[in-house]
Amino acid sequence: MLDDFEARHPDLSVESQQLTWQSGFEKIVLAFASRTAPDLCEIGSTWVAKFAAEGALRDLPESPERLAAEYFLTEPGVLNGNVYALPWLVGTRALFVNRSLFEEAGLDPDRPPETWSQLLAAAGRIHALGPGVYGFGTNAGERHVLYKKFMPFAWSGGGRILGEDGASVTFDSKANLDALRFYLDLAEVSLVEKQAVLDQVFKEGRIGMMISGSWNLKSIPEEAPDLDFGVELIPRPDTPEGRHVSFGGAEMLAIPAESRRGEAALALARFLLEPKQGWRIAREVQSVWPSSRKASDGAPPLEPGAGVFLEQMETARTTPTHPRWVELEDIIDTHLERALYGRSSPEQALRDAEAEMESILSAGE
Repeated sequence: MLDDFEARHPDLSVESQQLTWQSGFEKIVLAFASRTAPDLCEIGSTWVAKFAAEGALRDLPESPERLAAEYFLTEPGVLNGNVYALPWLVGTRALFVNRSLFEEAGLDPDRPPETWSQLLAAAGRIHALGPGVYGFGTNAGERHVLYKKFMPFAWSGGGRILGEDGASVTFDSKANLDALRFYLDLAEVSLVEKQAVLDQVFKEGRIGMMISGSWNLKSIPEEAPDLDFGVELIPRPDTPEGRHVSFGGAEMLAIPAESRRGEAALALARFLLEPKQGWRIAREVQSVWPSSRKASDGAPPLEPGAGVFLEQMETARTTPTHPRWVELEDIIDTHLERALYGRSSPEQALRDAEAEMESILSAGE
């Protein structure tokens, strides 16, 4: 793609450097601090507000309203009405189902769980098949992951992290407590591990269900071609107003404030946002989708199950756009994990998390 961009702009050349999610945040922080930031930077959607609030990102000549009409998950790039990052590639999570284990447990694989109670019941029956088989896969012990698996259950029942004003904490709520109690019940019939381990054990045919990303649409057929699996929307609460909600994240493109090639960087960003370029990446890695709402019109043939992810994107939600979100995220993950391992009750976990988040927000006032 960069070759094509340079052919379109013969006066420009692009050098790229790849970062990992494990070390990317720290390296970006260091680059901004040492004034060695690139002209265009891919930033995780939950990181943008911090850098924008610190003045590290350029205010882009875009309208928030126009962006929202044309792209998914634009909210993380907007702070105080200004656009600081553009959504390049988006992704969400869905429910993976082992159809063979469903049959072994006497369940109909063509009628996967749609509600929390159905999910818990199905996981329990699969978990009872015997040692080495797990009804569900629950995440723990990994940065930037646990809250992405818990919050869809909380959001689907009306839960929140911050109030509408973005300045008050509303984490200790009945909706979140109901979701956490359910999540802990689910953990009782689960393998509790990191995402990579859950993905691998699912490929081995030993996990009935797990919430994971679309990268598995490519890796499962390659690594476990005999595995009979399906992909479904994340189950909703057993209430009329319950919705099939998932976490939505985006690879955001931002221009550091100190860049001396801002116009060229913006040209590269807009080139990468073209649906054609997005699909080139989506076809290759099968783990992200173009951010354009119109991109599905030109979609190439996709892996089985991809349509479910595109449908799940319609109700995917992202975390609050807050300058101190990275710290808030760590607090949520810490106390969710304490509850998972029985070191605190669900009630205490929510209370403690809210108190610590309130302390963070108060210190920033």
